[in-house]
Amino acid sequence: MITQQEMTAYYEDIAPRLMRFLLANGCPHDKASDITQETFIRIWNMREELGPDDSVSGLVFRIAKNLRIDDFRRSSREQLVDEYDDSNVPTVTDDNELERDKEYVRGCIRKAVSELPEEFRICYTMLNLGGLSIREISQQLGISESLVKVRIHRAKEKLRTALEPLRENF
Repeated sequence: MITQQEMTAYYEDIAPRLMRFLLANGCPHDKASDITQETFIRIWNMREELGPDDSVSGLVFRIAKNLRIDDFRRSSREQLVDEYDDSNVPTVTDDNELERDKEYVRGCIRKAVSELPEEFRICYTMLNLGGLSIREISQQLGISESLVKVRIHRAKEKLRTALEPLRENF
């Protein structure tokens, strides 16, 4: 059984990682907040069923993933990431040029991540944004650790190729 203090500690530790994971997978901020809240409400409601050996982190991400899938099924259409139009990138040098460059790079990265095959994107974001270990990802997705490593490696290769033009320009 999870106490209120333990639940608070879990929330403070896991909620920010869960939000980053959801946002990186194209979930709008308000929807990501709702899913995060609903996930922890469900964990709280099942607190008596949880034992000391249960991975709360893995359970949180599994519940959130299922809530995200349910939300996707309910919506008739979903746009993961706005298309980034680089024609709006200013060429005039001024005080805000660095911020515009940062935003441009962020947009390119978001677009590249959103274009990864889903199985690569999920493993990559669970590791890098969700902060989960290879073992936790493996358990959560029900696949081998080797397959998780392969998917992460392939995601990195695809991102490296997609973001190569940034290396030349920046």
